[in-house]
Amino acid sequence: MANLELSPHCPEIKGVQDECAVVGVFSTISKPVAEIALEGLIELNHRGQESSGIAIVGENGIQVVKDSGLAEIVFKIKHNLPDTPGASVAVGHDRYSTSGSLSDMQPFSDGNIAFAHNGNLTNIKQLKARFNLPDEIDGAKSDTRMALAVINSLRGTEKERILQTLPLFEGSYCFVFGTKDSLYASRDPRGFKPLVIGKIKDDGYVVASETAALRSMGASFLREVEAGETIQIDKYGLKTIAFAGKNEKLSRCIFELVYFSRPDSVVFGIPVMEFRKRQGEILARHLPDVDVVSSVPRSGIGAALGVVTAEIARISRITPIPVEAFYPNPYRNVAENGPRTFILPNGRDKAATQKYSVIETSVKGKRILLVDDSIVRGSMRRIVQILRSHGAIEVHALIASPSLRNSCYYGADFGDGELLAHEIPDLEERRRYLGLDSLYHLSYAELLEAVLGNPVENVAESFEKNGFCGACFTGKYPTSTGGEINKKEVQICEK
Repeated sequence: MANLELSPHCPEIKGVQDECAVVGVFSTISKPVAEIALEGLIELNHRGQESSGIAIVGENGIQVVKDSGLAEIVFKIKHNLPDTPGASVAVGHDRYSTSGSLSDMQPFSDGNIAFAHNGNLTNIKQLKARFNLPDEIDGAKSDTRMALAVINSLRGTEKERILQTLPLFEGSYCFVFGTKDSLYASRDPRGFKPLVIGKIKDDGYVVASETAALRSMGASFLREVEAGETIQIDKYGLKTIAFAGKNEKLSRCIFELVYFSRPDSVVFGIPVMEFRKRQGEILARHLPDVDVVSSVPRSGIGAALGVVTAEIARISRITPIPVEAFYPNPYRNVAENGPRTFILPNGRDKAATQKYSVIETSVKGKRILLVDDSIVRGSMRRIVQILRSHGAIEVHALIASPSLRNSCYYGADFGDGELLAHEIPDLEERRRYLGLDSLYHLSYAELLEAVLGNPVENVAESFEKNGFCGACFTGKYPTSTGGEINKKEVQICEK
């Protein structure tokens, strides 16, 4: 993803904003639940690389192990997995954040509930005032720790307190809760982030942020946790216990498909790799006259395949097209692999340029087309310089999403001051800044065409009308970002 170099007048990265992964396990006869959770966290490390943690819940309480680093580093080098004999519940979390300490790493525990969260709550300041909470609890300041404090401010059983609290939260959340006898999972009424359920044969269930985690966890895909749904898993099985905000419109994060999710996942019912190839096929309508088409690895690969596929079909060549049949997880055997540069909090530009080595025979004297999923910050400028230094005579770029211009309040880490298109709104000026011979971004309608498989009219409102959030492109936010507490109606599905 070409998104790393800040413009000279961009401010420093600020704030605690997360794009994370959650897993949950309920199992009584398979291998230890912590091992199952770890497998899921390794598969989801692309969503967060700064810390990893697992909590297991048994009759004797909750044991939490968490530390900075990738899941394999935390649990195979730094620490042993948590181990409580007879534990049937595990909660896991991979975290990506631009600041914070060990105190803000997840999962959290109050001794009775283990808790992990993917998303961002927009009204936590107001909830802190309403429930008279401090700015910091045990050194933690995150919205997730404050959410657990809100739960603890209420009376009742763990289950009753969870159900009382959920209607109060605004913003995006996928919550996973573990108690001594149950696993709970809840997704916000607009369904901003993905959350899926997997079935372990003849045993229990798992939940995870993406389908890509399920196979390694020993589970098969069952279904999504629906928007607004809260589920409970225990020794009696899986059941829905509540729905919140049934009248809310879907606002699924379209950037999940564009960038965050693994290409072998199915997100919001859409196969991610097929979506990205459709992006490329649409980009091919704007293909300049070039000699070489190259993705910016790895997230630009799907769109680049789509560009080449469409162009070969157009000129009626019968030429084999390379197709990605495998996804090599770079977070296994991590000593030999580097992490994703977008979610590195420091040294992003250096990481971007060190990550790639130029094949000079493919570049020298050639007109090069770069295909990437998005431009967030601007490291493409450095990549273009490197290509030209190796003899490229022209460098063009096709970008498989519209220009990113606006902050995300729902869990993605880019602020207005960090976005290249916010700093340099004019496309032609941006092209010159990046050193490109041409630059094209998919339009709103073209991106939705890739999602839906057919052209979309009424562009100004089409993201929302089709159940997606595209506020990072349009600036049109599907919810209030001012922090109101608008208690939602909750339908309790059991007595």
